[in-house]
Amino acid sequence: MNKEPLVQVKKIFKSYQKVQALRDFSLIVKPGMIFSLLGPNGAGKTTLMKILLGIVKYDSGTVHIVNFPVSSPLSRKSVRYLPEYLTFPSWVTPKVLMRQLERIRHESSMHDFIQRCIELECVDLMNRSMGKMSRGQRQRVALSLVTTGQPKLVLLDEPSTGLDPGGRIMVRNLIKKLASNGSTILINSHLLGEVELVCDTAAFINKGRLIAEGGIDSLSRQTGLAFVETEKTAEMHEALENAGYSCRIEDKGVLVQLTDPSAFREFTRIVLKTGIIFSALTLKRESLEDVFLRIMEDSNLEDDIVS
Repeated sequence: MNKEPLVQVKKIFKSYQKVQALRDFSLIVKPGMIFSLLGPNGAGKTTLMKILLGIVKYDSGTVHIVNFPVSSPLSRKSVRYLPEYLTFPSWVTPKVLMRQLERIRHESSMHDFIQRCIELECVDLMNRSMGKMSRGQRQRVALSLVTTGQPKLVLLDEPSTGLDPGGRIMVRNLIKKLASNGSTILINSHLLGEVELVCDTAAFINKGRLIAEGGIDSLSRQTGLAFVETEKTAEMHEALENAGYSCRIEDKGVLVQLTDPSAFREFTRIVLKTGIIFSALTLKRESLEDVFLRIMEDSNLEDDIVS
């Protein structure tokens, strides 16, 4: 796979009158990545997406997609965007929308669109007017329109809006499929549980600044907790408390507080010594929600100190 950056953002600033939306912001996204932008409301995530699309002009710095500056229409070849809030004429049907889009982009066929609609279980809506669809149905159609074919870069702003759990699973599978076939996906979402299941890399943004970036696994810390998965929860709980551990029964197992992560080896020996059958023994790490809250809290503390 080509490892040259697909998206390069270097030291950009963007302000709206007195509001600094982005400041000294830099970011690199490589081909095939599933990359998430994370931050509170007003952090600058949507502004960044609109800058990449050439919709919003930045004040200073440089922004390229492939080797083209975003001021060039060539940078947007095979780039797709799904905004958080999307409206359609009430009379138009998905089939008509697809035909109109392909008059401009010339990148895929009606057959490709039908196949994508089949994947997202909305092919039965092809000839229904958008005004007669539920919010979730419109979102599935919109996702099908945006991802038909094999786009180079897909920008998704809250892609799971209005979808039920089944729809969210379909979207996750679609995103993984697109990336495995070479597309790069940039996601802005507040549903951290969804992001954690599909993204491999994240950038944390707060008050227009990039405050952390990297693989989600590398950003996550050990919690000092271990989990023993077992059907014999009461027996395991009693045995581990007798061994001196602080623990509690949870669904499908026992959660145990360790003195530190390095004590896991000794803990494993103790669990085996109990002779109680267990199916898994894991050292717990922070969830993405835990990482998000920690990074944002640290960022806010730094801002308080500086100010």
